[in-house]
Amino acid sequence: MPAFTYARTLPVIAEPDVLVCGTGVAGIGAAVAAARSGASVLAVDRAGFAGGFFTNIIGSAFDGFVYEETGRPVVGGLVFEMLERMGVIEPGTGPGLQFNVNGDFTEVEKYPDRLIPRTDPELFKLASDRILTESGVRLLFHTQVADVVSNGERVESVILSNKAGLVAVQPKVVIDCTGDADVAAWAGCPYETADSVQPMSLHFRISNVELTFELRRRCSDVLTKARAAGKIRPYGGPWPATFSGTDIYFNAVRTPGDSTDPDDWTRAEIEGREDAWRMFELWKSELPEFENAHFFTSGPTAGSRESRRITGDYTLTGDDIREARRQDDIVVLGAWRIDHHPQEASGYHDQPYVPPYDIAYRTLIPQGVENLLVAGRCHSATSEALASSRVTANSMGMGQAAGTAAAMMAERSLESVRGVHVSQLQSSLLEQGCILDHSEAMKPG
Repeated sequence: MPAFTYARTLPVIAEPDVLVCGTGVAGIGAAVAAARSGASVLAVDRAGFAGGFFTNIIGSAFDGFVYEETGRPVVGGLVFEMLERMGVIEPGTGPGLQFNVNGDFTEVEKYPDRLIPRTDPELFKLASDRILTESGVRLLFHTQVADVVSNGERVESVILSNKAGLVAVQPKVVIDCTGDADVAAWAGCPYETADSVQPMSLHFRISNVELTFELRRRCSDVLTKARAAGKIRPYGGPWPATFSGTDIYFNAVRTPGDSTDPDDWTRAEIEGREDAWRMFELWKSELPEFENAHFFTSGPTAGSRESRRITGDYTLTGDDIREARRQDDIVVLGAWRIDHHPQEASGYHDQPYVPPYDIAYRTLIPQGVENLLVAGRCHSATSEALASSRVTANSMGMGQAAGTAAAMMAERSLESVRGVHVSQLQSSLLEQGCILDHSEAMKPG
C-alpha cells in the first residue's frame, strides 16, 4: 500500500512515574498498586470507563480466583477489595470463605453452598472509578495508545490519541495492560501469535427470564439442534449466569477473529451481534420461559481471549501449570482450568483441571526493553498456558504485581525493571493481602 510520512511537534501532557495503558482488571490492579506505593500514576483507556472484561465485554465473576477442589482463594489483594466494594463480601472476610468458581449454573449446581464471587457491570464501573481516584490515579478515558517512541532499550514517549488530538507522555515506567501488547509490540519487543488464536466472543444479556438449572440445559438443547440443522454458526457453551436473578448473561457467541486486525475485529463485532440475536430468537420461539423475554444489551465490545503474547524473560508453559512447578519469583498464583476454546466446534469443550501454580515476575518483563512491564493476557506464556493464565483474577493479580514493581523502580531510580529485588516485591505483595502460598488454597473446607 502507499506510504505517507509527516512530522509534528506534540505537547508533552504528563511526565508521571508510571503510565498504565488500559484500565481493565490488569490495569486497575497496576494503577492502584503503583499509586498506593507512592508513585505518580497516569492511567488511560479507550473506553469511557474502567473494568475491561467486566464492563466492556460484560462478565459475571472473577475467574481464576479460587482452586476449584477446595473453593479456597488463590488470588487475594485487590480482588478481595473489589468484591468488598461491590458488597459481595464483608471487609476482611475473603481469606476465610469458600467460593464457587463463577456464576455459571454448572458450577453452582455442583457447589450450591459456596459463595459466588459475582460482579455487576455497573457496580464494577462505580467501584473502579472510586478505587482509582481515591488511590490518587490520574485518569484519562476516551484515550488510547497511538504510537511508542523508544531508543531501543527504553520507552521514551508514548503517543496518545484523544479529543485533544495527538499528545505525548514521558513516563519513567510503562505498564502495558492493553491485552494486545500494543505498547510492547510498537516498542519493538518480540512477541508471539498462535497460528489459530482462541475465538472472540460477544456477550449479551436477556431480561425478564429466570435462570434455572433446567433452563440452562434446554437452552443448550435448542442450540445443538439449530447447529445440526445449519441454522446457526459455531457457538460455545452456552454458559449462562445472572446478575439479579431475573436476567441472564450469556457467554455463547464464538467468532474467529484477531483483535489486532481492525478489519477482523469489525467483522467479529458484526457477526457476533447477528449470532446473539439469532440465539435469542430461537430461544424465544421454542422455550416458554422466554415468552416475555427482552434482548437487553450486547457487550460494547467483542472480547478477545488471545492475541499477541510477549516473549518475556520467562515463558509460562502448559507443563508448568499441570505440574504446579514452583517459581522463585512468583508474584501471582493461578488455578483456572486449561480453558482453550476451539474456533470451529460448538457446545462445551474439554477444560482440564489444574492445581494451583506459580506465575513468575519474569513473565511480565518483555525482552529488549528496560522500563516496560506487561500484565494480563499479553504476558509471556505459551498459547496452551495462556488458556489458563489469561482470566480476570489472574490478570488483576499480575497488574498488582506489575504496579508495585514499577513504583519500586521509580522510587529507587533503578535503571531497569529487572533491578527490582523480587524478595522485596513479594514482601510488599503479601503486605497488600496477596496470596503466594499454594498450600493455603489446598486446605479442605
